[in-house]
Amino acid sequence: MEPLGYVLNSIGGLGMLVCFILVIVAMFQRGSSGMAIVCLVLVCCGIGGLVAYVYGWIKSGEWGLKNVMIVWTVCLILCVVGNALAPSAISMLGQFPQP
Repeated sequence: MEPLGYVLNSIGGLGMLVCFILVIVAMFQRGSSGMAIVCLVLVCCGIGGLVAYVYGWIKSGEWGLKNVMIVWTVCLILCVVGNALAPSAISMLGQFPQP
C-alpha cells in the first residue's frame, strides 16, 4: 500500500500547489496584494498555505473560486490518505544519516 500512498500524496501535493498559486493570483487581481504577499512570505514559515486556504474559502463566493477551493480540499484529503497509507514518507523527513 505504500506505493499507492506515495502516488496519492504526490498528486495531492501537486494539486494543492496549483490551487495555492491560483488563489494567490486571484488575491493580486482582486486588490488583496497585501494578503497575497503575507501568504507568500509565510510559506517560508509553513503557515502561508493555511492562511491562503482559509482566506480563499472566505472569499470563494465573492471571487468565484468555489471550484478551486473544492479541488484544494479534495487534494488535501488525498494527501492525508496518502500519508496514512505511507507513514514512512513522513518519518523519513527528519532523518539524517548517522556517522
